[in-house]
Amino acid sequence: MFNGAVRRDLREDLIAAAVRMLAEPQAVAVPSLRAIARACGVAPSAVYWHFPSEAELRSAVLDAQYDDMVTSIEDALDAAGGDPLIVAGKAYIDWGLAHPGAYQLLFESDDAIPETRAPYGPRLQQRIVSLAAAVPGVDPFPAALLLWSAWHGIVSLRLHKREWAWGLTTDEANELVVRGLSAPRG
Repeated sequence: MFNGAVRRDLREDLIAAAVRMLAEPQAVAVPSLRAIARACGVAPSAVYWHFPSEAELRSAVLDAQYDDMVTSIEDALDAAGGDPLIVAGKAYIDWGLAHPGAYQLLFESDDAIPETRAPYGPRLQQRIVSLAAAVPGVDPFPAALLLWSAWHGIVSLRLHKREWAWGLTTDEANELVVRGLSAPRG
């Protein structure tokens, strides 16, 4: 027997439980071993010949995707002229939008990167810090974090809020962010 009071309390309890659960960061999952095996046309047991656990597969995926992203940014910097911060931001944003699932796995998941994968974070971070060092009058490390935060925001919001009327292209947004950092301070 359900009456209105019980239902209302349960409804409030359900909402409160969901809110509590959302307060904790959530992991973004790599496809299951079974799904990956199915996509390759092999039995799930075949995956275990190459990856003893889902964690090992996840690490290999993180390695491959992070390396691809950083290499894309480095290649763009090596190939392009112009402001290196704008070039790096464009490459970062373009890669994120072209690889939405990988981007979410790398940067929108609460999963800790194992110590064996530790060089990846600093590799990108150090490259952005070295580029930010060219901006006069700013401390390169906080400037790099600010840029990375802005680039991440552009990617994340473009991935998740496609229905918004942005009014700016991603290139225009990136340029505004970089120019804002480089603007003279009074």
